[in-house]
Amino acid sequence: MSEQLSTIDEAVSAIARGEMVIVMDAEDRENEGDFICAAEKATPEIVNFMLKHGRGQVCAPVLPEVCHRLDLPPMVDHNTAPLGTSFTVPVDHRTCRTGITAQERATTIRALVDPDSKPSDFVRPGHLFPLSAMEGGVLRRAGHTEAAVDLVRMAGLRPAGVLCEILDESGDRATRQRLYELADQFHLHIITIEELIRYRRRIEKLVYRKAEANLPTKYGRGRVVVYGVKYESQEPVAIVMGEPVS
Repeated sequence: MSEQLSTIDEAVSAIARGEMVIVMDAEDRENEGDFICAAEKATPEIVNFMLKHGRGQVCAPVLPEVCHRLDLPPMVDHNTAPLGTSFTVPVDHRTCRTGITAQERATTIRALVDPDSKPSDFVRPGHLFPLSAMEGGVLRRAGHTEAAVDLVRMAGLRPAGVLCEILDESGDRATRQRLYELADQFHLHIITIEELIRYRRRIEKLVYRKAEANLPTKYGRGRVVVYGVKYESQEPVAIVMGEPVS
């Protein structure tokens, strides 16, 4: 059994092809692995696979704007979940008979990501749990919800995913070793959220100039430059004397 992680590029390419990947969060967080795929690529076969081999809750991470457009309010007014997972009211598509089958859940998932869908297309409560992802993705919250939306967005698809926690045969959280075994068994790419965070920080332009002012000193005239960092509250300050050389 190989315990080598896939690259983020490999995982994104797999998502774009309509495949599932396994995503692990930090060992000091949930210490959990989830099956993740793109919502618009969801099929009854994928949902059934997640239910059979994941055994967890099938959820659909979406952007807050989708929750607003489809009238999907938070499940509770005051979220006291330890990690702040943002469940909305569960839904079924109005064409579903019960909403519980793999076929019906796939129908509901694809309807959630359909830009032509409207609130009246869904009945509440249902069997599919949308999750509202935080703007900024894993750079704001290192959760599977945000990882799913980030990966799908990076794959060039509509930013909505499907996830299912992976449990072992006893019903407990699957160990790291078991997650690698599943990746090998079903030829799935496996990555960590930590690596996704590093990848985004490496390829995205996150620092931007906010303000600049002259700074007269006894050594001459300088400048104070204030920078912002996207998705963070810090404001780095640079004091510049002369003309920097790149």
